Amino acid sequence: MDNVTARRAGEMLESILLVPMLRPLIAGNGMLGNYELELVAQTIARSDGAGFAALIASRLERTR
Repeated sequence: MDNVTARRAGEMLESILLVPMLRPLIAGNGMLGNYELELVAQTIARSDGAGFAALIASRLERTR
């Protein structure tokens, strides 16, 4: 698995985990729907350079 694929896989998994945590924070204001909430989670995961997504990517790169 190359660097870009591993990084993208890490970002996707991190965003999947972030959505349930973000949903209660915005549930009352009705501003964001599911699609927008997923985009926010993906943006957070993409901009987190040394977080959970990077950890997953490094582990996936080692399995090559």
